[in-house]
Amino acid sequence: MITIHKFALEHGYSLLFAALFTRQIGLPVPGLPFLLAAGALAAAGKLGFPAVIGLTIAACVLADWIWYELGRHGGDKVLHFMHRFTRDPDFHDRRAKKTFARYGPPILLICKFVPLLDAVSPPLAGIAHTNRVRFLAFDAFGAALYASIYGGFGYVFSHDLDRAAAYLSRAGSAVLLIACIAICVYLVANKLIQRFRRIRPSRLVQMASIIDCEDSVDMPCGLTGGQVDEQ
Repeated sequence: MITIHKFALEHGYSLLFAALFTRQIGLPVPGLPFLLAAGALAAAGKLGFPAVIGLTIAACVLADWIWYELGRHGGDKVLHFMHRFTRDPDFHDRRAKKTFARYGPPILLICKFVPLLDAVSPPLAGIAHTNRVRFLAFDAFGAALYASIYGGFGYVFSHDLDRAAAYLSRAGSAVLLIACIAICVYLVANKLIQRFRRIRPSRLVQMASIIDCEDSVDMPCGLTGGQVDEQ
């Protein structure tokens, strides 16, 4: 962490953006230590904390957008390419698709806290033809959550980054659990809202038919004028 802190101090924002973008694009670069170091430098007044958060979001979303577009145009070939070094690529392809089909775009809110899920979620969103605006909104919010938590740890524990890294390794499962609960709440609320929207028009139609029947006092409900004449 000391070496990374020195690099971040020397190169500042450019190194932070490059490290996080490279990590998010799929290369083996440890982006988290650079984000912690940037948070510590912000606490020392060497960097601006809002700028650190903004650059982190920009780097993550830009890299994810590239994978999204690759998935949208390349389809399953892109996902299979990402799993090519696994023992059973087809199995991992099916499992990734099943996970995304179950949770949908909201999974982008927590995927950056899960290394393997982080890699496959953007192309899966493209393969599923998720609306671009919706993808970018969820991805940006997830990146903001990631930047705020990890950058915040670096800010709070600026005098002991090794301790911050240790806390994060212990708290990782707790953060993931909280994020999963938030997604579940969102999904349930979204389903309830959609159900209410479907029920409300049908009730309005029923009320309108009742009002029409009450207004037609000389005509029994359910009978047309011709049917009344025949009777």
